[in-house]
Amino acid sequence: MSEPGEEKGEEQFDDLRLENEIKKIKLALEHGGHFISPIDEDLPPELEREWLDYVQQFEEELAKRKKILVYNLIGRPPYRLVNNIPDAEITEELNKIRDVLHHNAITVDTISKVDDRELYRFITDELFREETNDLHIEGMTTCFIYEEYHPNHDYDIRSRCNEFVNHILDKKKEWAPDYLGLAKVVKTSKGVLTNKEVVEKIIHFRDAFSRLIILDFKITSVVINEDTAEAECEIRYTATMEDADEEMTFSGDTHFGLTYTSKLWVISRLSLPGLPL
Repeated sequence: MSEPGEEKGEEQFDDLRLENEIKKIKLALEHGGHFISPIDEDLPPELEREWLDYVQQFEEELAKRKKILVYNLIGRPPYRLVNNIPDAEITEELNKIRDVLHHNAITVDTISKVDDRELYRFITDELFREETNDLHIEGMTTCFIYEEYHPNHDYDIRSRCNEFVNHILDKKKEWAPDYLGLAKVVKTSKGVLTNKEVVEKIIHFRDAFSRLIILDFKITSVVINEDTAEAECEIRYTATMEDADEEMTFSGDTHFGLTYTSKLWVISRLSLPGLPL
């Protein structure tokens, strides 16, 4: 038998849940959003309400659709022209300008290593002239990525190949038919296969072994030609048969052909020792 205080607490809990559901319906109708209810079975309704209030504030600010130059948004601070800054001072000047951006809830990140002078040039010569939403919401940060403006194709291609090989040879990772690292159709030594067919063969290959261990994998060359690329690699790995102690070693040259589509490098041709493709 529950105590009166417990019943009152449960009623307040249910009332707050109901208020949250009503707010989600209102947000969906006013801003076209869609919420899966409940967002999290274990999420306290108080936290869910805070999150919904944040979403509502964001949508209301965004609906105003005000645009402003990044330089104007941060208060038009004085800065030195990149060509007038000695090498010994460039890192200090970069840190100053990043502090100003951070103070105005803006960050500039890079995926790969970018020289301090180049990053300073990007911020002051390009980013300052970019338009952004004139939003002022506590706790929200606007993030700009250098590579979205200046893609590092060599880095992206190497990352894609490394990701693919490690994904195959790590049985803890799940595979899905819509794996984004593969093109819709992939050329192999046995012909042209769909993305789904390649993934099915990979899953079948992985299921045949209880353990897969990469001993060595290195990319020996990357050649980029506009929207296509070729990556040559060397690999050596062991595979232990399911329900057996037999361990096999696969090694040899690995080849990837890649295609650049929708600002993403995807594998459109491949060969990997041991993989039946």
